[in-house]
Amino acid sequence: MSIGEFVVREFRLHTAAAADDAARIVAKFADGLEPAVPLLRNIDDHREVAIVSGLRVGEQLDDREQRTALGPLVASWQPVKRYGPRITESASSPPSSYRLAVTESGINDREEERADAAPTTAPDDAPTTHVGLMWVGAPIGTYAGLMVLLGSYDDDVTDRPDPRDWPLVLSRQLRVRIYETPR
Repeated sequence: MSIGEFVVREFRLHTAAAADDAARIVAKFADGLEPAVPLLRNIDDHREVAIVSGLRVGEQLDDREQRTALGPLVASWQPVKRYGPRITESASSPPSSYRLAVTESGINDREEERADAAPTTAPDDAPTTHVGLMWVGAPIGTYAGLMVLLGSYDDDVTDRPDPRDWPLVLSRQLRVRIYETPR
């Protein structure tokens, strides 16, 4: 069975220190048959966190127990966002780290003819990342936005670049929220 829907739940914790407790609670609850994605923290504000779930066709999200357990740690919940799958690739072994980008900007015109992108090659000295999961979803009920989740295999977590060093100016202007697993 294939993934029929991605669900993103974003919320704000009372304190950034509560993120570890929230991550332990999230790890206790499975959302469906797809492998669980750990709690992801916003790279700009560690009080902002997200949970991503891939639900197979026919599965329903029932997060009442999880929300109850997280309740004392949560200052506010954002509305649940649902995405139709565009790409659902994953390796047989779970990734060691995840990075999520979510936005409500940009237009997804499904009728537009898609041009094949010319393959590009990375410079020989470019760092390589071994991707173990790629989920891309277009929001259900609107043509604006996108959700991209990448899972990679980090041989050495200390080799990961500091996400705040990325060129985020345009991302912030477009209201792209970027989350990742903690270092």
